[in-house]
Order: sequence, then C-alpha cells, then structure tokens
Amino acid sequence: MTSSLHQVAAQPAVARASERLKAATAAVRARHAAGADGLELCRLKATAVDAAVDEVWQAILAELAGADRERIEQRVTVVVHGGSARGEMTPGSDLDLMLLHDLPTSPAVGRPGEPVSPATGGQLLTDISRRLLQNLFDTGLEVGQSVRTVTEATQLASGDASIFSTLLEMRVLAGREDRCRRLSAKLRTLAHRSRRRLARMLVAARRTEARKYGETVYLLQPNVKRSAGGQRDIQFARWLAYLESDRLVSLEPLPLPEGTAIIAVDPAAAAAGDQGLSPADIERLTEAQRFLRDLRVELHLSHGKGVDELTRDEQVRIAAKRGYAGTAGMLPVEQFMQDYFGHTREVAQITRSLIQQAEGGRRLRSWTTGLLGNRVDGQYVVGPLAVAVLPEAIAAVAADAERIVRLVELSMLYEVAIEPANWTLLRQAIGREPPPVTLAARQRLWGLFSSVGPLGPALRRLHELRLLERLLPAFAHARCLLQFNNYHKYTVDEHCLLAVDRATDLDADTGWLGDVWRQIRRRRRLVLLALLIHDLGKGYEGDHSEIGAEIAREVAATFGLSEDESEIVEFLVLRHLMMAELAFRRNVDDDSLVLSFAREVGSPEVLRMLTVLTMADIAAVGPGVWNRWKADLLRELYQRTLRFLDPDADATGSDRRQTELTTLLAGRDGADPVVRLAAGLPRAYLRSHQPRAAVEELTRLAKLPPGGRFVTARWQPETVTVSVTVGLRSPTVAGVFHRVAAGLASQRLEVLSADIHTLDAEYVIDHFRVVDRDYAGETPAERLTEIAAAVKSSLGTEPPPIGRRWNPFAPQLQAAAVLPPRVQIDNDSSADATIIEVFAEDSDGLLLAVARTLHEHRLSVRSARISTYLDQIVDAFHVVDFGGGKVEDAERLQAVRRGLKAAVAPLLGPGRESVS
Repeated sequence: MTSSLHQVAAQPAVARASERLKAATAAVRARHAAGADGLELCRLKATAVDAAVDEVWQAILAELAGADRERIEQRVTVVVHGGSARGEMTPGSDLDLMLLHDLPTSPAVGRPGEPVSPATGGQLLTDISRRLLQNLFDTGLEVGQSVRTVTEATQLASGDASIFSTLLEMRVLAGREDRCRRLSAKLRTLAHRSRRRLARMLVAARRTEARKYGETVYLLQPNVKRSAGGQRDIQFARWLAYLESDRLVSLEPLPLPEGTAIIAVDPAAAAAGDQGLSPADIERLTEAQRFLRDLRVELHLSHGKGVDELTRDEQVRIAAKRGYAGTAGMLPVEQFMQDYFGHTREVAQITRSLIQQAEGGRRLRSWTTGLLGNRVDGQYVVGPLAVAVLPEAIAAVAADAERIVRLVELSMLYEVAIEPANWTLLRQAIGREPPPVTLAARQRLWGLFSSVGPLGPALRRLHELRLLERLLPAFAHARCLLQFNNYHKYTVDEHCLLAVDRATDLDADTGWLGDVWRQIRRRRRLVLLALLIHDLGKGYEGDHSEIGAEIAREVAATFGLSEDESEIVEFLVLRHLMMAELAFRRNVDDDSLVLSFAREVGSPEVLRMLTVLTMADIAAVGPGVWNRWKADLLRELYQRTLRFLDPDADATGSDRRQTELTTLLAGRDGADPVVRLAAGLPRAYLRSHQPRAAVEELTRLAKLPPGGRFVTARWQPETVTVSVTVGLRSPTVAGVFHRVAAGLASQRLEVLSADIHTLDAEYVIDHFRVVDRDYAGETPAERLTEIAAAVKSSLGTEPPPIGRRWNPFAPQLQAAAVLPPRVQIDNDSSADATIIEVFAEDSDGLLLAVARTLHEHRLSVRSARISTYLDQIVDAFHVVDFGGGKVEDAERLQAVRRGLKAAVAPLLGPGRESVS
C-alpha cells in the first residue's frame, strides 16, 4: 500500500532545514575568522547537515499513514557513509546518503531529474526516496543518494572499489541500527575472503583517479584532495592497511555530533600491525590530515564552493595569511609549499609502501627469493625477483646506516626490487629511531656513484628513509623546496634526483651525447655528484651557484675526494648554467665568446662533464623542455669549444659543411655573387643547411634585383614545425626583423627560433622556426601559402594587425601569479655586438613588441635566440646600431632597456611592473 506525499506540506521543514544550513555556514565563517581549526569547522557543518536531514526525513514520515509510517520506520534505515560518516564535512563537501532497507524491491535513485524505474510493490519507497532527495537539494545540499538492501550493497561493494571503500564507515541518522551492522559484518567477511582482489581493485581505482588529477606529488598547482599525497591518499592508506591487518585505523578523534557513532568494519579502530600502519605512520598521516583539512576548509570558504585546486594565486594568498615571512633566499610562498610538499610526500611514501604489499606476487617473490636466492654478507639474500634481508638480520640492518646502504646497493647492482615487506619494516624502524651516521656509511654511499646500475632509484630509496640527508646534510634544506617560477616543474630535491636519472640514461644513448658520456669513463661519478648537489644553493640569500660551490667543497671533503676531484665538482656546480646560457642565448659564431668559454673550461674532459651536466639539468626541468633544437645548439657549442681545447679534434659540423660547399662551388668564377655570398656565410647558417640546399638558396638570393624579396614557408615533419625563410636585397636592411615578426604575429604563429643573417652589406637571409597552433598536425599547403604571403606583404607595408591566438588554458594562465618582465644588457661578452636579453611570460605579440622597440631605438638585429621554457620565454638579441657598430653609449642603452620593459609589461596583464 502506498500513501500520498504532498510536496507543499513538507515545505516548512525544508525551509527550516535550509535556514539551519545557512546559519551553520555563517557560523563556520565566523569561527574560521576567529582562528578555529578545520576539525571544529567540519563538526559544525556535520552537525547542521545531520539535523537538516533528520528534519526533512521526519517531515516526510509525518505525512504517511500510520501503517506506512510504521513500515518505513521499521524497515528503512537512513545511513550516511564515507567522509559524511566520519563527520569530515568541509564547507563544500557533498553528502553521501543511503536508504538501507529490507523491503521486497530496491529501485535505484540518483540525482533529481534522473528517471527512476518503477518496481512492483516498491512505489512507496520510490516516492519517499525521490521526495527525500529533492527536498535535500532544495535545502542547498549536494547529495549523492542510493537505495539498497544489505545484499545489494554487499554485491555492489564486491565489484566496485568506490562503493566498497565508502561503506567501510557508516553512521545511522534514523531507523534501526541492526540493519547497518549486518551490512558491516558482511563487508568484513567479504574483505577476509577477497583480500587480494579488493586490494588490487582499490589500487586500480586510485591510479585511474591519480592519472586525472596528478600522479606526482610535485605539481605546481595540486588538487588538495585528489592529487598524489592528498587527502584521498590518506584514506586510501587506511583502506589498504585494513585489508592487510583487519584494523581500520582512526587517525584522530572524529568530529561527530553527540549521540552518534560510526559503524565500521573494525569497531575497535585500533592501530594496525607491522603489515599495515605503524604508530609512526599513523602519526605522520594524522599530521598531514590536519594540515590538508585546514587547507581544504580555507579553499572552500575562499571560493564559496568545493574547490580543491591549490592555484598559484591561492598559494601566495594563504602563505601571507598564515604568516610565512620568508627569508633572504626564500619567498613566503616557497616556505608554505615546502611544508605542503613535506606532508604530501610522507603520505605518498606510506601509500606506495602499502601498494607494494597489496599488489599480487608478494608470496611468489618471497618464495622464489628464499628458494633460489644467494646469500650475501650473511645478512641478505638476492633472488631473481627481489633482494631481501634475512629475518634474523632485520634489527641489525635497521640499526646500521652502512648496512641499509648495502641493501640499496644490492638492489641497484642486481636491478631487482627490495622485498616490500622488508622495506616497510625498515622504514618503520628507522622512523622510530634513525641509525647513527658513520664514516663507513658515507663511503658506502660514495661507492654507489661508481657502481654499475641505476643510481637515481637508489638515491631515492635513501631519500625516502631520510637517510640521504643524514649522510649528505646539505640535501636536507632541499627537501620539498618549491621553485616558484614557471620554469621548474619540480621541487629542488626531485629536480636534482631527476638530473641524475637523465645522465645515467645516456648509458643507452646511441647519439653524440651518449658518445660524450662514454668518453668520461672513470670520472662519471664526479658528474653524478655535481648533478645531485648542483641546485642545493637555492633557498639561501645570494647567488645559488656561488653558494652551491661552497656546498660542493664541503661535500667533497665529506666524501674524501682528492684535491683535483674536489676542484672539478666545485667548478661544475659553480658554472652549471654557463654552457646553457652561451648555447641558447648567445651567438656562438662569435669566436671571442667561444674562446673565452674554452679558457674557463680548461680541458676537453671538463668540457665533456659540463656538456652532460647541462643536458641533464635542462632535461630534469620538466617534460618536453629538452628537445632536438637545444641538442643541436649544445652540440655546436661543444664541438667548436673542443676544437679550441683539442686542435686535433675531427672537423665536423659547420666546418665540414663549409668544405662541402666550397667543393660544390669550385668550378665557378670568384666574381660570381653566389661564391661571394657563400664565403661570408656564418656557422649558424651552415649548421642548419645542407650544402646543396644552401647553394640553391644563395642562388635565389643573388638573383634578386635591388628591392626584391622572396618568402617561403615549409612544413618540417622531423621537428613538427614550420620553417619560414625570408630573402631580401636592399641597401637599407634595418627594420626587416620587426616587419617579419609582425607578419608572423598576424598569422598567430609562435616563434621558437630565429636566425638573422646580413650578407655582403645588402643581402638579408632570415630563417624562423615557428609553431602553427591553428593545426594539431601537418600544416596544409594552402596555410603555408597564406603565411608566406602575409610575411612578404609585411616587408613592404605597414605591419598588419595582430590576431590573438586562442588558448584553451588562458583563464588558468591569467589566474596564475605572473612574474614581471626583466631586461638585461650584456656589452662585454661579444667583441662587436651588444647582447640584449628579455625574460618574460609568453604572450601574444611579445616578440613583435620587442622587435619594434629595438627598431624604434635605431638598432638592427644581427642574430636572435628565442627559447621557450614551459610558459616563460627568453629572447636574446645580438644588435648593432644602424651604422653596424656596437652600442657603447650607457645612457642610450638604459633608454633601450626602459623602452623594452615599457613595451613588454602591458602584454602580461595589469599590475605587472618590470624589474631589472
């Protein structure tokens, strides 16, 4: 039998519940302003939500006829589950609600407006569940509601990780409690019978979520709830630990309303055993939970809704609000994010350890290691799948830093994993009492740098135990240290470890860098050590390279390096940026620059070390930062410098092509304009052009009449870019660069590099490498024709209007904290040109604004380097005045500098003041 439910009759209860929730929201804001912690605020929200649900539910029951009301009260239980059950309801949290019943039918109910399948005999429950959901939404609550029997809930939990995990904790708001306890008992039985399957199911679901929200802890703008190391991982650790130990750990007193209690699969909620979470793990998770909960509450209140992304602007705001003062070497936001990453990294490490235990193969790995393994040093056994510590030696190994490093060394040498259960025991033991640092342990660590095997993972293992920073104290400062810029994607410690990885990857590299790496031979360990410590000077007052050099001296003494080795490591750290700056931001055709660099490097061996270090440092900045273009530029500088340091070095690169070009033109008269132009070609041109292509291009250039021009645009499949070539013959070549830049900008093209060449005083041949964001794949022929026509038109008329390039991420980039532009002028490095560098966030029209400003100040661009690092660009221009000379007037240079900053700043948005 069903009863008629009148929506109007329940409106007073809905209105009262709505007012109760609004009052609670105001109270939460007031208590937050007064300094209350997240736990108290979550309790305020949970108490108000409980009362609102109860009020609406009771109003619905009151409208039922006596028999129907008694039937619903006896056979339907209103249950909250998951975070709602724990009372962890931040201001923007949703409510997870279930009507658990034992009526004959169980229609599923979702969100308002979703169709509900009628079921015979179940119309009353259908009407009530739909009514409850609609009324709760009318109060302002976001609700996820289900209607299930105990059997249905158990079956669904068996096949769905989200349902299983959220039902591990439930709380009854109305109805009989025994029904909920039956479900809890069935879930406990399910967990015991299907422990491994459920664990794998949970791991797979978490990995799917992490791929969407971030699999690494070191995100510039992490999601506090769902990114790696966030709140989800804290609960995930509890769920996995439960499957390992039959204990669902309670991290702290929960903010539950009075008179209610959680019905969990483990009512005792005690600490887990060794195979789950140790007391130290629980303490770390609890500290992280408090930090992240408070932070999430702050974000929800700031946005007025459930926003969990910690954007750059929010990082700056929260750091200031929490009183981070900063230091001479660290911004307040960097201090705040160091704390954030410190917590999330601990959570991620605990979770990773539990995942290793939960995934299949543990018994097989342990069995094969014990049966087929070889004993080493009387304490370890190395098998085909893992290296393990003998059970009787666990305590001795955990108490001895050298023995721990030895375990990691065996894993590195044999390239097998450390048995997860062993690692968990070691991590927990060391967390309770770190082993003393000894000279033998440090020497064992230094020995890893000479070992054959993957060094990076070994160092990460020691870093995870906090043993690396005990053996190498300078590394402690770098732990979780954020670099608040748009260049570096990772924290300082992770960047340094990744740089070591990128260098050792060269073992399998078959290109020129692999050859350079193999030539270093016995000195490789110095390069790897320099990479590990090269950025440890960050976060202190002063130049991080100079501070890093001081740290390098201390580290060299710690490891007992010889004087010669110590000097090399110190030089590599002090000058770790030098080669990149020269290769990517200077014209390496200038012999005076290369000669000066060669003198400072001093030897071919150190040059090889610095070359590998430069590549590894750049490659560790972020995905895609190291590319073929940078590799080509670095190789050219390496080869040219090597010929200064080693006159017997093979003639390669541009020199070889110059020889080939001379051979091709050998039969021509010396007065031939092509021969004359070829004789003056700079190395940068020869480096990027095959000799036959160069002859064709020079022939076309030589045939131009005075005032003539040609423009070509070609698709380059090997680099997935468009190559734009501009040829021009004019007695006045000044201003060509800014007009070409205008033509490219009018077509919404992103310039990656530009090579500007003036030949025989009146010929110009320019090459631009650009990306056409209008096309995801190959740029079609008609588009290439359009680009060429636009650039050609720009050479003879006023620059065309500039179109904005559509960017799907533009709102996010605008919301980010944009760094102000910088302009630097170098009048010392080059003998015959002034070098101007512009550092700025990437934006439409930026290159054009710079080029036009240089022209307005009567400067001609001789060559240019455009480098893009994530969202930041560095433009370096070698310029001369219109007379072809270097600019020596200091006042004029300052005027140029001011003009560039004034031109660039408006493109970056309001309030972006320039800095020196």
